[in-house]
Amino acid sequence: MCNRYITTAEAISYGTARELEQVFTGQYPELTDTGVSYSIRLSTLQVNSTKAGNFVLQAAMLYGGVVLMVICLTVLSLQQLMDAGQYRYRFSVLRKLGVEEQHIGRLVLSQLGVWFGLPVAVAVLVSTVVISYFLQTVSAEIAAYIGLGALMAQIAVTTGILVLLLICYFLSTWLLFRKAVGTVPAKPIVFYRYHQ
Repeated sequence: MCNRYITTAEAISYGTARELEQVFTGQYPELTDTGVSYSIRLSTLQVNSTKAGNFVLQAAMLYGGVVLMVICLTVLSLQQLMDAGQYRYRFSVLRKLGVEEQHIGRLVLSQLGVWFGLPVAVAVLVSTVVISYFLQTVSAEIAAYIGLGALMAQIAVTTGILVLLLICYFLSTWLLFRKAVGTVPAKPIVFYRYHQ
């Protein structure tokens, strides 16, 4: 096996690197009848293909994360809003017992906080473990191709998008749940007097 390396005095452009690759593979094909194989690797092409692959992977992961988050939050929201009919009677009983509206509002907020908070807390815990393991495993590749700062910025942007989705879903569910529970007037208690 014989390896040859060339270092250019100046960095070559992507177009020039593609032309050089085509000229080389035209002159020296990768597979020959004699069993000798030739290949060329250009730093410009390798860096460019790595960046393109990273972009496609990041876009697919971000899209998948957002879609899964929307699906999970939609299911949580719909489940809570469908159960609002059952809670309407319970909250009307609390009103009849003299519980203030502010306290009922805090109860609704606590209930939704548990239903939204528990799955999100588990997801954050699992993703923290997976991300830390991933960073430890491929730290050399990250430093060489992406950079730790750029990766952390991408993780921060993704986290920001997911937190914004969570806030929007939580607020809309909370407002709709309060409206479903609070707009139904409590039925007055009627006492009948029987005369003989």
